[in-house]
This record gives sequence, C-alpha cells and structure tokens, in this order.
Amino acid sequence: MDKSFSYFNIDFIDNSDDFLNSLRFQELIEVIKHKSRFIIQEPYKSFVDLIIQLIQQQFISTISVDTILYRARINRINFSNGDDENNPFAPEEMGPPPEYLTKSGRINPEGIPYLYCAGELDTAAAELRPWKGAKITIGEVKMKQAITIADLTLECRDKNQYLLFDEFSNIFSMQWPPELKLNYIVTQYFAEHFKSIGLRGIKYKSEFNIGGNNYSLFFTDDYEIFRTYVVEASDISYFFYKSKTA
Repeated sequence: MDKSFSYFNIDFIDNSDDFLNSLRFQELIEVIKHKSRFIIQEPYKSFVDLIIQLIQQQFISTISVDTILYRARINRINFSNGDDENNPFAPEEMGPPPEYLTKSGRINPEGIPYLYCAGELDTAAAELRPWKGAKITIGEVKMKQAITIADLTLECRDKNQYLLFDEFSNIFSMQWPPELKLNYIVTQYFAEHFKSIGLRGIKYKSEFNIGGNNYSLFFTDDYEIFRTYVVEASDISYFFYKSKTA
C-alpha cells in the first residue's frame, strides 16, 4: 500500500504534528476494528511502530518484587444461606480463569487469560461496580519477581506526541457498553504488541476510582495470590452533568 494512502485521506508521512497524529490514531482505530487487525499494512504499520517506540522510550516502569496488588471478586449469593456470602473465595479461586473459559476482555483476547488487578483495594472493588452492601472477596497479589510493564499513567514528555498519547492511554481506561465492545479489540491489539517486545503487563488509570490505577498482568509466573478476605461495599457515589435538554 502506498504510504500516501489514507482511509480518511490523512497524510501519514510526517508524524511530527501532534494534532494530525491524534487524527491518525482515530483512523488506525477504525482500520483495526473494521478493516484489518491481524496483519496491518502501510501506512498504518509504521504508525503502530511509532506508538510502540513511544511506549518503549517514555512509558515503561517496573513493579518491584514483593509489591502487593489487589484482585476483587463479588461473593456468591446464596438465598438459602446468607452467611455463605461472608466466606471469602480461596486464593486459588482468585486467579484468572482457565483458557477454555476465558472471554474477551479489555486487554485479553478470548482464550488468553490475564490477571486484572489494581494498585489499591478500593480501586479493585470499584471496578466491579458493586451495589451497596455487596460482599466482595479481596485477594492480595504479591509479585514474585520484578517485572517491566507499559505504564500508561505516566506523563508524556514529548510535546509533539501529547495529544496522541492522551488519546492512546484513555482508550485503555474507558469502559464500553456491549454495543461498542469492538473498541476492546484495539486495546487487545496493542497489548499483544507490548507482550511481543518483552513487557509483562500494563498499568492504566481507573475510570471508577479517581486517582486509582489498574494492572493487567500477562504471566502467572510473576505473582502469587497468597491471602483473601471479605469487604463490604458501604458508600457508592456517582456524578452526573446535563449534556442536552429536550
């Protein structure tokens, strides 16, 4: 494909313009969702390479050995025995699902399980969108070794890529309704690229707990879930603003 070609007729040759890079990224999203996702042709392949290079240069961090992260799961509801809700899941029940039960998620494709967890207990629980009074098992995830990850919570230092990275990092945090689940194909696509360059997970901002951070860990050899306990959702807040008047 000629490098001047563009689905939306945007020039892909000069990547120094931040605003145009943002438009190019929106175009790339459409291509991955609706045109081609396993083999990307030019000019999109070179633009993907630019994004991966940006991640390698500016958005890498390390999770230290013995760091504790948090995994959450809503307890089973037992109408015949309410006390059962107060029993935590065992640590071995708090890991990712087996391959044959793994559904497509924000970071993982179907059949490829990753561990979703958070840097804070409140964030891990909030990501489940629990109801008030819900009983939730918290699993403490301890890192068995230091690992290098893509850190999408860092600030972009390159003014020519600021808008591009802002949009790129936001798509990892956004929660999509079922009708827009194709957007997760984009985050899955880049997660595979991160893994291919030796990164072992991703850190991204939480949309459900302001200031909180989420993690997706690729490899079970890197961590252990060593302790579980039950917490209860006590206060839940939502904020709304008027967007349109009928």
